[in-house]
Amino acid sequence: MLPILIALGYPLLVYFALDLASPRAIALAILALYALRLATLAKRRLATYARIAGPVAVAITAASAISLVWNDPRGLLLSPALVNLALLAVFAASFASRETVIESLALAHGAAGSQELTAYCRRVTAIWCAFFAANAGVSAWLALFGTRASWALYTGLVAYLLTGLLFATEFVYRHWRFRRYVGLPTDPLLRRLFPPDPTK
Repeated sequence: MLPILIALGYPLLVYFALDLASPRAIALAILALYALRLATLAKRRLATYARIAGPVAVAITAASAISLVWNDPRGLLLSPALVNLALLAVFAASFASRETVIESLALAHGAAGSQELTAYCRRVTAIWCAFFAANAGVSAWLALFGTRASWALYTGLVAYLLTGLLFATEFVYRHWRFRRYVGLPTDPLLRRLFPPDPTK
């Protein structure tokens, strides 16, 4: 839980930390936290962690390494942009797999596989790819040319709100379209709004 909170709070942590310490010291602390995280992971979870969070960890490590070597805060500020590019790479690469990232998540939550679901999930995966690309562009521009405050506001609040809005919109639309319920906590409410359709 702590690593998740640190990841979500990264922009604000960096924003305030740069007033207290050098970019090199902050980068060193981030790299040490990642090394500690890897050292405490059970071996059976390491492969899963590498497959799911590996590209994101590489992006953050690369950004931190830039600040560590050159003592430049821009490496730390570019981290959210690199994370979005890593997520873009993961989602885009899944087009070459049997299942896209979105379809894998849908099937893991009990959705019944079908050609219609596969086509829908591929379109949603493409939307997420476009979102990650746009988010990376805005984050990178603010890191290089914006103020630190505007960077922190966007990457630490606005980007999360946009991500949540896209997720929630797709989630509700999917239930309206497919009318399938697999035991999620939101099912009772959505079942009332969108009664199951036996033809779907």
